[in-house]
Amino acid sequence: MKRTIAILLSLILVMGLVSVAAVNAADNVSRFTVDGKEYTANAGTTVTYKIDMTTPVIIENGQFVIYYPGEALEVQSVTFDSDVLGAPTCNYKSQAVLGKEIDFNFSDVTNGYDFTTKKTLVTVEFKATGAGSGDVYLGKGADTDGNDLMVICDMNDKDVIDQTVFEETVTGASIEGDDKQPADDSVQPVVKKKANPVKVTVAKKTVKASKLKKKAQSVKKAFKVTKAQGTVTVAKVKKGTTAKIYKKITVKKNGTIKFKKGKYAKKTYSVKIKVTAKGNTNYNAKSVTKTVKIKVK
Repeated sequence: MKRTIAILLSLILVMGLVSVAAVNAADNVSRFTVDGKEYTANAGTTVTYKIDMTTPVIIENGQFVIYYPGEALEVQSVTFDSDVLGAPTCNYKSQAVLGKEIDFNFSDVTNGYDFTTKKTLVTVEFKATGAGSGDVYLGKGADTDGNDLMVICDMNDKDVIDQTVFEETVTGASIEGDDKQPADDSVQPVVKKKANPVKVTVAKKTVKASKLKKKAQSVKKAFKVTKAQGTVTVAKVKKGTTAKIYKKITVKKNGTIKFKKGKYAKKTYSVKIKVTAKGNTNYNAKSVTKTVKIKVK
């Protein structure tokens, strides 16, 4: 009888240890979701979260908020793309409901920032705590106080958020339910793309000052885009365009440059344009910069 009791006590002790071990194992994993995918990372693991961004035109400024579960992940470093640098202002805040957030912003009203071809906006390195769960995501819309969570404007202060594309990548963690599959969303079949053959030719054009006094004038066929592979975008470049007309002109991808109605000095004006062919599955993206000379006579 005593032997039976001893065996039962031993079994209870073993089962208790197994239960404790199971709880500890469960507590040793951080769980988080990015773009609808669930990831796990063991305590102490370095998890890298990267955001790539593509904008339709050169942008003047950007303001962003990244939310993350502070119980599950601790920020180790925040690195910005070299084009943004001047080091953007950046800080971390505690959020009672959402966990924590990383805020950052940047602005250059003179030259702007060129994200018309995909570039890495920001890379965050986290350390998994081994506990907790939640979402990691880029905030959009406004917070509870009505403050904008995201701001992206072109060089004319026009909002281009809806035309901006974001791609999120996670490395260093595992996709939930598949411990053997690394969470590297960036791994894709290697396709060797060709150089984009896009060409831009410009023409010397004239417009009459007397007509500009009466109404707006469109200078057609000021430039021509040929052989472009992928979607084409055209933007005027502030540095290189005659300052007095920069805000008075509109550039269209069909080659037309439109002047607003007004009084113009009789001289030759420079209009610097940047044409970008976004590329496709077979061709890389490419940008071409040209200067159009338009004489007001």
